[in-house]
Amino acid sequence: MSNKVLVTAATGKAGFKSCLALIDEGFEVYGTTRSSSGAEKLTAAGIKPIVGDYVTDISRCLDESGAKKLLFLTDFFLAAKKDAKLEEKQGKDMIDAAVAANIEHAVFISVADAETFPKECDHILAKVEVEEYLKASSLKSWSIAGASTFFENFDDAANYNPLTKGSLKFLMEESCKWCATYDIGKGAAVMFKNPNEWHTKKMDIIGYVGNLDDCADALEKVGSFKVQRGLAMPLLVRRLLLKDLDYMCEFFAGRNGPGLKGNPEDFKKYVPDALDAEGW
Repeated sequence: MSNKVLVTAATGKAGFKSCLALIDEGFEVYGTTRSSSGAEKLTAAGIKPIVGDYVTDISRCLDESGAKKLLFLTDFFLAAKKDAKLEEKQGKDMIDAAVAANIEHAVFISVADAETFPKECDHILAKVEVEEYLKASSLKSWSIAGASTFFENFDDAANYNPLTKGSLKFLMEESCKWCATYDIGKGAAVMFKNPNEWHTKKMDIIGYVGNLDDCADALEKVGSFKVQRGLAMPLLVRRLLLKDLDYMCEFFAGRNGPGLKGNPEDFKKYVPDALDAEGW
């Protein structure tokens, strides 16, 4: 079985750290990027760049890499331009390309318990449809990585929340379930190495449970400096400007749904060294 893996959106928030984890797990990793600067970033990290648009040119990217394993995601905010139907189509097109390329095992980066989120969470809806399409596909073997809240969202300039020294802000203060994007790659590595065990299954990527204060305290401990903590924006502004993410935060807090069901203990059965708030 081939040891080559193609990772889509390899310079992005989830893709890049996943690539690094797969390399650490012994895989030969190829990553898609649209730009020469992205290719330089990948090369410097030991990732073999495939320059091209993973959305419209995924078949060529697969062919050029020679990979028979695929770690792929869909991007509501950028690639799909906040259009859930377009995101759904892009995900289905990638699955079709994987079938045509005779991929041995594909892992889709989705969201834990995606089907239970409120219908107002547009950026989650398409992932549910892509999961269903994957289940009905003729791929030889596949599995799903169900991500939780990224620790990396603490550094999210696109949503008015850049990380600065001595300050930690987020869209909510309540407890939620977290993962480091590196651990998405660690989970994918487990599934790639054990395709028979993980075929048709979903692994929830959850490394830590805690609220904003817990995460800030962890940063204080690691950094040895005082960390101020608070909301990235007033709740009213969140509800007015980021309705999609507001419903997601309310879901995580258990006010408009059950929240995520998984826990770190289950994930650590497969990734014992999963990163917590101090480690990410």
